[in-house]
Amino acid sequence: MKKILFIGSTAILFSCGNAEQPIEDAKEITEEVIVDVTKHGEEITEDGAISATEFLTQFEGKDSLEVKIVANINEVCSKKGCWMVLELGDDENMRVTFKDYGFFVPKDAAGKLATVQGIARMDTTDVATLKHYAEDAGEAQEVIDAITEPEFNYSFEAVGVIISEESNANEN
Repeated sequence: MKKILFIGSTAILFSCGNAEQPIEDAKEITEEVIVDVTKHGEEITEDGAISATEFLTQFEGKDSLEVKIVANINEVCSKKGCWMVLELGDDENMRVTFKDYGFFVPKDAAGKLATVQGIARMDTTDVATLKHYAEDAGEAQEVIDAITEPEFNYSFEAVGVIISEESNANEN
C-alpha cells in the first residue's frame, strides 16, 4: 500500500511540475495607413524624385539645377500659401515659390511631405522680400525690423507640387 501511495504521490508531483505554461496566442496587429495626397500646379508624379541630401550633393558647384525633390515642409505662407520652406538637412532650408504665382499650397501643409518639381538656384533675397516673407509668416514687428541684410540662399521655383501626409485609420 505504501508503494502505491508513493507511486501515486510521485506521479501527481511530476504531473504538476511538468505542466506546460499556457502560451498566449500571438495576435497580429495591423494598422491601416491612409495617405492623403493633394496636387498643385502642373501634373507631376513622384517618380524620379531625389532626397534633400542627394539634391545638396547634385547641386554642389552649380548655379541652378532642374530637379524633382522630396522633402519635409517646415513652413508655409500663412496668408495665401504662396510659398513654403523645405527642410534640406544640416540646418539648410530652401524657399519654394510657384511658377508665375500660378498656384498655392494649403496653409496647413507644414509638417507634411512635399515632392516639388522645378528649378533650384542659389539666389540673393533682398531685405524688402525677406521682410515681406516674415510678415506673411506672422512674425512679430521687432523680428521684421531686425531684418537688415540680404540673404544668399537656396531658392526653388516649382511648376508642380505633391503634398502627402500619412495617418493611422484608427485615429480618424
